[in-house]
Amino acid sequence: MLAQRLWWAARTAYKLRGYEPRRVTFASVLKWSKQFPSTYRTQLVRLAANLKLISKEETIAALLELNSRVTKALKEDGVNENNIVYVTTDTAGSSSGVMLDLLRLRANLKKKGATFFHAGEGENIHKKTLELEVGAIIYVDDFAGTGKQFARTRNNVADYIVGGFAEFFLVPCICEEALIRCKELGVQAESKVTHFRQERPLLEESEFLSLDERQRLLTMIREHFGKDKISLGFDKLATNILMYRDAPNTTPLIFRGNLGQKPLHGIVPRFDDLYRGEDQSAK
Repeated sequence: MLAQRLWWAARTAYKLRGYEPRRVTFASVLKWSKQFPSTYRTQLVRLAANLKLISKEETIAALLELNSRVTKALKEDGVNENNIVYVTTDTAGSSSGVMLDLLRLRANLKKKGATFFHAGEGENIHKKTLELEVGAIIYVDDFAGTGKQFARTRNNVADYIVGGFAEFFLVPCICEEALIRCKELGVQAESKVTHFRQERPLLEESEFLSLDERQRLLTMIREHFGKDKISLGFDKLATNILMYRDAPNTTPLIFRGNLGQKPLHGIVPRFDDLYRGEDQSAK
């Protein structure tokens, strides 16, 4: 069992290298597993090795590819960059804002005539769409889990759109739950990776663990982190895909640890988990 745990720990450290909030190393993986009962440690490290990190390079490549796909289709319909409005799905400084900045710079969108707004700039979006009359609204982010945040943003923005505008959502990774929500909204989601429920080991749709293994593990996780709705991440999505900048809030707490990293620290904590209650302005 020890040899297996060491092998999985080495694999985990290799796969998750490049995670920015806290560096993942062979030693940090073993230290993390030792917080839990010995009978679960090998299984937990094996679960950690199943986490998938989307690197910065992969994220940028996905954004460029998705944007190229959409703009090419729009041009075929007579819509060029001058009539495209890019919008974040959150406020300035969010992951969405970072993704839009990356795309804007790497695809040289400003020189091509595109327009950019943060989600809260409703009046500006109103004025621009009134001026253009027709075109496309393209929302940008790196990850979509439940799709609830995106739906709120999109519905708020939609109140300010005047004219005929097709809507797209560029996102390197989207969960099947968010994909369904986008279809209900009439927004065309363009993603590189769709994260299905059957790919998440802690959900019953997955065959990664046996029923008995999953039940025992979930019981242990609940004992340490509380009810499923909390311990399995936001809305119990139990996702196992990480973005290089941060873990989605749908990541199970067994991997993230407690807020402030006490009493239990995580292997891939979010920035919020690390800096709760502290001044983050210098980050």
